Amino acid sequence: MHSDIDLTNPPARRIGALALIRNESGAVLMVKPSYKDGCILPGGAAHSDEPAHEACAREVTEETGLANFRPGRLLLVDYIPRDEETGVTEGYNLVFDGGTLPNTAAVTLPESEDGKEPELTAYRWVQPHTLNTFTEPHQESRVRRALAVLDGFGPAQFLCEGKSVTADNR
Repeated sequence: MHSDIDLTNPPARRIGALALIRNESGAVLMVKPSYKDGCILPGGAAHSDEPAHEACAREVTEETGLANFRPGRLLLVDYIPRDEETGVTEGYNLVFDGGTLPNTAAVTLPESEDGKEPELTAYRWVQPHTLNTFTEPHQESRVRRALAVLDGFGPAQFLCEGKSVTADNR
């Protein structure tokens, strides 16, 4: 056991559970949160003692209205360091295969609670070649790398802020 680890005060970390969902035309489902610039993959934070795949199912269903959504295999893990400036907590975003939906699939954003700004303001199906128009650079990189894994270009990946991490480039 390491003597420098304080087990009574564990570090706060966030586990994000996201889904890469495509339609029959190959476009990726992206949602627009009210609290940040650009679009992101649907999903959200796991609750305490909630496995990431269950959090992904819960969050995607809540955010899109896709009933009985179940994530597929893990495509990548993206580490995000704490950001003192924005207050974002250190964490990991796990991106799961969300499958392919018919082009006619209905997406329903959640309604806002009385007097509160909605968490999500829009959704869109984004063709991969236009991701940079709708997302921040690290989000674009995350989605592109997840698509590459999904399309058979290598195993699941570990990223740091959307950039590939290997033993050679620590």
